[in-house]
Amino acid sequence: EKRLLQQVIVLDSLGYSRWQCLNWLLLPSVAPALAMAMLAIVAWSLSVVDVAIILGPGNPPTLAVISWQWLTQGDADQQTKGALASLLLMLLLAAYVLLGYLLWRSWRHTIPRVDGVRKPATPLLPGITLAIFLPLTGVLCVVLLAILADQSTINSEALINSLTMGLVATFIALLLLLLWLEWGPQRRQLWLWLPILLPALPLVAGQYTLALWLNLDGSWTAVVWGHLLWVMPWMLFILQPAWQRIDSRLILIAQTLGWSRAKIFFYVKCPLMLRPALIAFAVGFSVSIAQYMPTLWLGAGRFPTLTTEAVALSSGGSNGILAAQALWQLLLPLIIFALTALVAKWVGYVRQGLR
Repeated sequence: EKRLLQQVIVLDSLGYSRWQCLNWLLLPSVAPALAMAMLAIVAWSLSVVDVAIILGPGNPPTLAVISWQWLTQGDADQQTKGALASLLLMLLLAAYVLLGYLLWRSWRHTIPRVDGVRKPATPLLPGITLAIFLPLTGVLCVVLLAILADQSTINSEALINSLTMGLVATFIALLLLLLWLEWGPQRRQLWLWLPILLPALPLVAGQYTLALWLNLDGSWTAVVWGHLLWVMPWMLFILQPAWQRIDSRLILIAQTLGWSRAKIFFYVKCPLMLRPALIAFAVGFSVSIAQYMPTLWLGAGRFPTLTTEAVALSSGGSNGILAAQALWQLLLPLIIFALTALVAKWVGYVRQGLR
């Protein structure tokens, strides 16, 4: 980051515009690091069902929705069609990845060498306007939800289920990931990222089949287990870089004092990982709250959550109750983020060495 900042300063001093700095320096440097995040977004967009049911076209539906409808049918032929549609989703994802790679390669060849040719600076007004407009749009949506919700009541069972499942799944994922980072293999970790790098529909179908074999479908434990498959990768996305930045000299000093590996883990690494763990906890809770297909399939419809109730109400029901469900679906992660931020600030104040 320091080297990249120095290069930006050099280009600015040579008179290059912001667009030239962005196009020739920042994007080629940052884009490869964002490849996994962009792939996760594309995979989610291809296989999302709940958002497509609420906002997407109903006739014809998206491929993910029609695949989900086929898979939920009792007819074996319909389920076979759903499985083939799920495979088609994976092929589409592979095609998008190949297309993105080819576009990246072709765009790299268009980047000229920095030879002193200067262009006038582009105005910043469009970018500033967009940066202001997007947050205001989000705030406006929240205000509209609050107006529509008014004094409508929500399903208290759905609220409690969402809260408890999110907290339990996130807490279990946090413990497992910390233990994995300390004692797990440091190589060949790609399979941990597969749930967010592949379309969700085939994975949920596989989870449901496994739950049927183990006679776990329709249980609270199965739903939490289903959430873990998506909660853990997103939490690892935050925890792993922080874990790799732990100063190895601290570990070496503890080892010279004769500390065991377990003692170093609990008394050195865990305190250093407290702030990243709080952030990961908030992100994991948000991911758990948003799970629709694992909750519906693995729970066999017995455990309503805010997400499943919102999707059910979108097909017909009170707009006020739907707005209240959606508002609480937004407020719960917001409360967790606020609490984790306050705890992190308090920890930084009490333990000055963590700053």
